[in-house]
Amino acid sequence: MIKKLITVSTLILIGTQLSADGFNDNYLQVGYTSSNFKFVDEIMDIKGSLEIGNGFSIIGRYGRETGEWSDPGEYETSTYSGYRVGIGKAYSFNGNTDITSSISYLDYTFKQTIKPNWRSTTTSRPTTKADSYIGSVGVRNMSPNNFETNLQINAFRGGKMKSKSNEVELSVIKHFNDKLGFGLRVLHHDAAPAASYKSDFTEYGLFIRTSF
Repeated sequence: MIKKLITVSTLILIGTQLSADGFNDNYLQVGYTSSNFKFVDEIMDIKGSLEIGNGFSIIGRYGRETGEWSDPGEYETSTYSGYRVGIGKAYSFNGNTDITSSISYLDYTFKQTIKPNWRSTTTSRPTTKADSYIGSVGVRNMSPNNFETNLQINAFRGGKMKSKSNEVELSVIKHFNDKLGFGLRVLHHDAAPAASYKSDFTEYGLFIRTSF
């Protein structure tokens, strides 16, 4: 999947010229991410943002996460799917730097299957639904050669997840023109460990962004 995204983005980028000017929070973004979390191997997501004036924007994301692993005596798979909606606010620090903030709501569904080693059939566990609220704050900078760097801290609180998790995320986007960008991201998630597994993990991803 990573090779496909790189190939598609390379073909699109041929012949483009540099013309990005400042930050644009009107965009649609498609990404692929790998994770070292026990229950998640791959993540595909679609993100979007729409400016509504005075530095405010409506933000949204749909993601699907899949994983597989083996515990003693059984093989298991998982699928997380869900959406996130919220509102963001950017504060201009200077001509090239913004302070960013957002608050959003996350709703997701979790499905899991189990296949004991001594059986040929697979059993599906009941579907689980949960939600949480996310507060974010960060800083972003646009370099003269149209590289946009974003550093952001996310805090998950409340909801059915009763989460107290925190994330640090770094992304770098190369804007090839005012319509198209390609980015890389790394994220570290830190949470209190459950009884049987470690809950902190790291993600590495890439994405293509089209602005309008």
